[in-house]
Amino acid sequence: MIFAGCMAIASPAQRMTMDECMEYAVKNSLSVGRQETALDNAKMNYRQSVAALFPSVAASVSASANFGRSIDPETNSYTTVSTFSNSYGLSASMPLFAGLRYVNNIRAAKVARERGYSDMQIACDNVAMEVMRAYMDVVYYKGAVKIAEEHLQASQQTLRQARKLHSLGRKSAAEVAEVASQEANYDYMLAEQQNNLAMAWIKLRDTMNYPQDSLLEVVDSTCTLPANMDIALGEIVGYALNNNAKVVSSELAVKECRLHYAKAKGLWFPTISLSAGISTNYFTNFDNKSAYPQFSSQFRNNMGEYVGISMSIPLFTNLSNKAQVRSSRNALRNAELERTATRNAVESDVVRACRQMEGYGKLYEAAVKKVDAARLAYEGVAARFGKGLVTAIELQSSATTLLQAESEMLHSQLQYMIEKRMVDYYSGVPFVKTGN
Repeated sequence: MIFAGCMAIASPAQRMTMDECMEYAVKNSLSVGRQETALDNAKMNYRQSVAALFPSVAASVSASANFGRSIDPETNSYTTVSTFSNSYGLSASMPLFAGLRYVNNIRAAKVARERGYSDMQIACDNVAMEVMRAYMDVVYYKGAVKIAEEHLQASQQTLRQARKLHSLGRKSAAEVAEVASQEANYDYMLAEQQNNLAMAWIKLRDTMNYPQDSLLEVVDSTCTLPANMDIALGEIVGYALNNNAKVVSSELAVKECRLHYAKAKGLWFPTISLSAGISTNYFTNFDNKSAYPQFSSQFRNNMGEYVGISMSIPLFTNLSNKAQVRSSRNALRNAELERTATRNAVESDVVRACRQMEGYGKLYEAAVKKVDAARLAYEGVAARFGKGLVTAIELQSSATTLLQAESEMLHSQLQYMIEKRMVDYYSGVPFVKTGN
């Protein structure tokens, strides 16, 4: 067990890009697996609805022995002998007309199958979006840990300078204590960011359904802003409202409910069915087996066929037909309302993603300039501090400004990348190609 644990620790971490993480998550997602099962059921329901139009065929065999008083099949009169009889039958029936219920049921099942593919895509997209955000959290906290380590190292160097200046009489003990407090603060900040990074790793593995005891490493993403960030918002919204999986699923749901409503109204129409069959029987006397012909002769001579057409007209069904029609009509209304809500939500999501992408892009550009300026200012203050020209409070203020600027730059960069990926998604670029 110890050797196995050492091997696990020594094994290299698997490096994965964000796209690879999303693909892994989709392949191993439990929610996607459940949706695959639902899609398979939809396919089976469609095949079953088509098969309902074909004739149903059944075979029957029966046998009986009579002791005592019974009816003689030859004379059709009562007798008191012991007899044995058996019969064979083959029957078939098929619907000819049922108010288009079978046809509408096939159409509805076909639409449900198509909606199953859209729901599968929605499940894949939801998993991919969760992984994308969890992945970016890991990247962010990795950057936050790196920033904290750099500031901790700079603070430790500053503390050594302060102690040296104190020994030369150029810094007071209070200033040294101030720098030591700042160094302790950065040490605490580093521990906090390391803990946040550990939690982000747990969340990413959980979202991917990746083993928690397996090593994983992400490839840090980079960000390059386009020269022109103008967005064709109208085109993106139009494309999303026509092609997004959520909108397509809601449209198919309305279509399916409309067909179920038509099928329910067909309950008021007569049902016409065609039936046909063939049957024969065999009879013998236990006391006198020679009294009746042999099995082969009876099987052939007693054979009969029939063909029939029946019609069932619904006159009163205890309000069940009316209840089904009304229920299916209400389901159609709810589906239409849900379609409107889905279209509004998708439109809002598209506009929000586009605006946030533009906003974070501008913030990132401003943050880069802010970091450059804050770093120059910090380096100047740190140089003057080493010469004893500025106080520890001024150095701490400058370091805090640089730290905040670097955190803001990292945050705006990663948020821009998330929103950029969302805009691409609404423009038709899938997170993961499912092949459906």
